[in-house]
Amino acid sequence: MSKIYDATTIAKWIINKIHPEPLKLQKLLYLAQGYSFAFYDRPLFHNEIEGWVHGPVVPDVYKLYSEYKYNPITISYENIVLDKEAEDVLLYVLKKYSKYDAKYLEEITHNQEPWINSREGLDPDERSDKTINKLNIANYFTNEIFEPDDEEWD
Repeated sequence: MSKIYDATTIAKWIINKIHPEPLKLQKLLYLAQGYSFAFYDRPLFHNEIEGWVHGPVVPDVYKLYSEYKYNPITISYENIVLDKEAEDVLLYVLKKYSKYDAKYLEEITHNQEPWINSREGLDPDERSDKTINKLNIANYFTNEIFEPDDEEWD
């Protein structure tokens, strides 16, 4: 991946493809960031991800779409052009995870070390803006999650 994007660009690309609700968008962004580290050993976007009560959140993106609450984001953007590696990561994540609803994706992320570590010492419903360490995301997805299938990834 020759470029590290802004998370809003990645969010717009995802929105154009599947029009998720904000919670689902946040989980897909986190997963895409993780798989980018696993596939290419680098972040997909430069923005920080925080460990919020309902899972990983990119605050910059949250602010843009929070008004949609639990409804699909119905905006359509002009064609968002990404490099091949970024698009490959996103297509992989959508193929693997877009079939699930937001609450199921939340449950997945709540069982992953990067989010769990970011919530250490907090009550389950306690608000926090603690950043999820990018190195934790990279290590977790590279060592624990990524198991490429020959048909899915080449």
